[in-house]
Formats: sequence, C-alpha cells, structure tokens
Amino acid sequence: MTAKITKITAQKRPGRYNIFLDGQYALPVSEDVLIQFGLMKGQEVDNELKQKLLVADANSQAHELALNYLSYQLRTVKEMRTYLRDHDIAAATIETIIGQLIEQKYLDDAEYAKAYVRTNMILHEKGRIVLERELKQKGVGPTEIADALTLYDTETTLENGTKLAQKTWQRQAKLAQRVRQQKVRQTLQQKGFTGDEITMIFDQLDFSVDPEDERDILNVTAEKLVRRYQPLSDLKQKQKFKQALVRKGFSFDDISRWLEEHPEA
Repeated sequence: MTAKITKITAQKRPGRYNIFLDGQYALPVSEDVLIQFGLMKGQEVDNELKQKLLVADANSQAHELALNYLSYQLRTVKEMRTYLRDHDIAAATIETIIGQLIEQKYLDDAEYAKAYVRTNMILHEKGRIVLERELKQKGVGPTEIADALTLYDTETTLENGTKLAQKTWQRQAKLAQRVRQQKVRQTLQQKGFTGDEITMIFDQLDFSVDPEDERDILNVTAEKLVRRYQPLSDLKQKQKFKQALVRKGFSFDDISRWLEEHPEA
C-alpha cells in the first residue's frame, strides 16, 4: 500500500517533524532522517519505506540520547549500553548506536581507562588495585586496564600513598601510636595500595610519637573511660576499662602505671 506525503510540519521540539500521509498524521521523524531520506511533500511512501523511516528515527533519537549522556563526561561501552537499556531502547538499536559511537570515537574504552587513571592520579589518592577494580566494574577489558595502569608509575604511587598516610596519621592524633599506625595501614590497603607499596611508604615516614605526647593521650583517654566504667573498685569494671584502653593501642604496662598514678580512679 502506497500513500503520499501531504504535509510536513515542525514540532515544538527543535529538530523534530511530523509527517502526514494522505492528509492523516502518520509518524514523527528527526531532521537527520528528513534529510537522509529526502522527504518532501508529494513523495510516495510505501510500507517498506515507512518501516525504514521508523527504524531510522528510533536510531536517531537513541543517538541523540547517547550524545546527551556523553556531554557530561566520558563513558565506557558498558555504561552506555546500560544507560540506553534503562531508557527502554530496543536491544538491536542499542548495538547499532554503540557501533556508530565507537566508529565516531565517542566511545573508546582504552582512552577512557587512560583518562580515568590520569584523573585519579591527580585528584584522588587511590592505589592501582582500586583503580583496576573500578575499571573492571565499568566494563573495561583487562588489556585496556593494564595499558592504562602503566601511566601510574611507582614514584607517583608512593607520592600519593605518602600524602594519604600523612593525612590519616594526623586525623588519628587522639589514638595511641600503635593504633594510629594500624589505621594508616588499613586506609592504604582500602585505597588499593599493595603490601610492598605500603612498606615503602612506611619506610619514608616517621610515625614515632614523643613519649610525653603519648602519656598525654593516655591521660585524656583514660579520664574519659573512667567515667564510663566507674567504679573501678569493681574488678569487672576495671577489666573492661583496661580492655578499652588496650583496644585504643595502649600497652598493659602503661595502663597499669596510669592506674598506680591515679589511685583515686
């Protein structure tokens, strides 16, 4: 069955047009489709052409949606596929659009991985283990990840790890030296630094604490805990008090000495 285009009108939405066949509204198309098929008043449209127009318009809208998603930041192929699927784009259309975007260099997982590593090297104190895991979650392949991580050299890794270690050490200033060091090590591990890298970072830093400062920290901590576990004359309460201080990194000897110096507690 063949019909004739009797009218083409612009929609309120820029770049969109309504096609009328034999005086009746038939379908919408984008400006790209209008130009691609050379649509004009008086042109005959059979069922085959109408179907092609519908497919082309679906692809055009999906392409526009994808470009809008890319306008905010770079995306991986997996992220784009998920985004289009979440917007109810047909599977066949998704693969067509992804193929176009790869050909147009809008999608490139290798370049994405390199950009991701560079950004995190500068803005975030993350180790290579975390970056590798995050890129895997984004769907980047192992070869692309390995190539990108070569940008993260040992010198930069240790520099970032050292900054993170120093910040963590300062934030834990109210804890005993041993626990502070544990917190630093745990933070570095959580941020993706390897055991060897952590050892090198520790070798570069001085995590010693002045004995007088350590005693001051013990005094402040013990005085707070005394109020929680009173009366310390009760053996169970005293044991809980000691255990709480041990968990905060103080030695049994230092705790016993504090109790001897504060018999009123």
